[in-house]
Amino acid sequence: MNWDTFKNPYKALLQSHSRLGGCAASRRGMENLLKIKKGIATVLVPGGARESLNGEKDQIKLVLKKRKGFIKLALRAGSSLVPVFVFGETQVYKQSGIASGLQERIRKMIGIAPVLFYGRGFFQNSFGFLPHRYPMTVVVGEPLTVEKMADPSQRDIDRHHAIYVKRIRKLYQKYNPIYGNRKTKLVIE
Repeated sequence: MNWDTFKNPYKALLQSHSRLGGCAASRRGMENLLKIKKGIATVLVPGGARESLNGEKDQIKLVLKKRKGFIKLALRAGSSLVPVFVFGETQVYKQSGIASGLQERIRKMIGIAPVLFYGRGFFQNSFGFLPHRYPMTVVVGEPLTVEKMADPSQRDIDRHHAIYVKRIRKLYQKYNPIYGNRKTKLVIE
């Protein structure tokens, strides 16, 4: 670590992130990862910044309906799409709904959502920055194998997107009674 790290901590964070295999969640970043032939599992959260603002107790909102760029990239690379769902993720931290309108305006301006969250403290459970003690369970669905296409049509993209969304719903319906909350509804926007 050098003096520049102290002058620009954001740069240091990005450098450590890339050393661990992270990259920009952009078309170019994903294409670079998908070019690597073996040993790399490219992971992308399609909902991005908008999805991070969803903190309602009675529903889980996935921002997925209009997110089709990752499908197009997978088709171009011939990479399988693997549906994954995490139960308990929304219980680890609580979100303050106080400034939700302001958060959304900031997200639209800069692309990053300033999420106001809280967890528990060291010696009490009511407020702090440690995560609440709540189990998180990751369920992985059957891979959607795709055929490599140099220039996929919109019809191909829409068809694979519909299958992917259907598989996410299926994962949720199958495992929510076991790992989730029966009262919590899945909403795909």
